[in-house]
Amino acid sequence: MKVYRISFLIVFISSFFAQAQKFDLFEIENNELIWRYTYEYERAADSLRSEITTMIKSKAFTRNVTRNNIGDGGVGYYGEIQHYLIDCEHYGRKYQNTPLIYWSGEWSGKFVIEVRDNRYQVTIYGLYFENKPIKTHSPHQAKNPRKGYYIKEVWQKGSPTFKKNVTDDMVLMSLSLRDAFDIKNYVSPVRLLQD
Repeated sequence: MKVYRISFLIVFISSFFAQAQKFDLFEIENNELIWRYTYEYERAADSLRSEITTMIKSKAFTRNVTRNNIGDGGVGYYGEIQHYLIDCEHYGRKYQNTPLIYWSGEWSGKFVIEVRDNRYQVTIYGLYFENKPIKTHSPHQAKNPRKGYYIKEVWQKGSPTFKKNVTDDMVLMSLSLRDAFDIKNYVSPVRLLQD
């Protein structure tokens, strides 16, 4: 009976910490910040795959994309994100209330897209930002370039939760990524001919 209680306590505590390391579409897995979203889309995998291929090729920020087969007849795409920019104004953010990493940062990272019938899932990891130096008239006020991994901005290693003062900004990043990989925001010539 004592072993049962200890086992239950360990499972309860570990599930609490696992759940606490999630916010919006972000979560921590093996000390890595992961963003993941599944898009529902009424198309067979073959049709969906061709539209996703066209969408990926049209993006200025996707690089080194490779295609692999995954289990259950699905297809996966792996690639890199480079020079990704967030349109803060589009999401109603102002320069005064938005950190510079979002406003003027260039982002990089890696992505995986898994395609199945009627849905595809995008997973992004390794997000890294770099801000350009800001020029001012006074050398004492000049801001140096800032760069680093996004995980260090939003989560302190060993902490059960994300930093509270950054959650609004994480929502901004999440919305931007969700829209960037949403096939419904991209009208392919194939879809125009079908509609």
